[in-house]
Amino acid sequence: MDRRKFLGNSTKQLVLLNLMGLTTTGAIASTSGSNKVTDKSKIIYRTLGKTGINLPIVSMGVMNANNPNLVKAAWDSGIRHFDTAWGYQNGNNEKMVGSVLKELNIKREDVTVSTKISLGGGSDRMNSKEKKALFLKRFDESISRLNMDYVDILYYHAARKSEEVNDPLIMEAFTELKEKKKIKFPGFSTHDDWPEMVKEAANRKFYEVILLSFNYSMFGDQRVFDALKVAYDAGIGLIAMKTQCKQDWYRRGVPANQQKFYEGTTMNSALLKWALKYEFITTAVPGFTTYPQLEEDMVVSYNLAFTKEEEDFFRSKDVKLAIQSVCRHCGKCIDSCPQKADIPELMRTHMYSLSYGNPLKAKQTLSEIEPGKGLDICRDCGSCISKCQYKVPISDRISDLKEIYC
Repeated sequence: MDRRKFLGNSTKQLVLLNLMGLTTTGAIASTSGSNKVTDKSKIIYRTLGKTGINLPIVSMGVMNANNPNLVKAAWDSGIRHFDTAWGYQNGNNEKMVGSVLKELNIKREDVTVSTKISLGGGSDRMNSKEKKALFLKRFDESISRLNMDYVDILYYHAARKSEEVNDPLIMEAFTELKEKKKIKFPGFSTHDDWPEMVKEAANRKFYEVILLSFNYSMFGDQRVFDALKVAYDAGIGLIAMKTQCKQDWYRRGVPANQQKFYEGTTMNSALLKWALKYEFITTAVPGFTTYPQLEEDMVVSYNLAFTKEEEDFFRSKDVKLAIQSVCRHCGKCIDSCPQKADIPELMRTHMYSLSYGNPLKAKQTLSEIEPGKGLDICRDCGSCISKCQYKVPISDRISDLKEIYC
């Protein structure tokens, strides 16, 4: 599928916000939708919390990209923030980012680089001292691959609960790295049901940046917007990922006569604009992998006004119903499974494998699930009875995974 296309301040436009499941909080006034890229000086910039970093609203999530020339094209197009991680492509993703930036002879202060450290499966059985040692070891590997003296943002990756990021020795590791000037700003990333975690981080005032999933499937969840406002008011820099809901909700949940939204760029650009219209989101890190996708995403960085086609997309009742099947990793489905499988991580595996087309990341995610909580216990279930309050087709997706991996 080819990918990725706000409203002004008139009374009619404010009504449209409500029709689309949008609030006026954080809305950016704009006059009309347009998909024409203009002078790069017109790119919209925002400041990342109290860090002082000024970024274009569209950045590059490098995870799925393996073409150095695409990273170069991203820089040339105006992108100034590149997000990678220790676990992406067995380290080759970090190597690519570092080598490209060096080849382009970019001044280090002119680019913002973030990487992420995941402790992976088995970390629950480690004590705090072991976790800290592994965290620092992996950071050393990351900064070596990047061939840099420091990274701007270091995340504790894929946090699932506050206890992980608030581990005193993990926080101590961040502090040591900051004192040694190997990182500028500590942060954490999370895919899970994060409102309480984000509000706690705002109150604790240790983490300066949070990378979180934020997309249109959350439009009706007031907890999300309340938590983001608390964090924003506390000066935490907020970066959005998973903005374009790249899961298969539209294939199974929308009638054939509505498939027009997914044949071109309408869906992806509309979803990216929706996430970026909220002023508490500084930038998004869409994971484009082709030049057309890069161009489509960068168009959004110039103008957040919805086109007529994008307005129609958000007005569609079928779209609103279908997008409920985007997994939010809330974990409430686990109790519906007799074996208490880690369904959120299985759903994430499905996303990486069948939606992202990233089998390496899918296999890595699957391998990090605690033994006895993954496909190993699903294998012998004849029929999955797990249920999702948001209508995620859990049984169908686990069947897909069993067909691929079992």
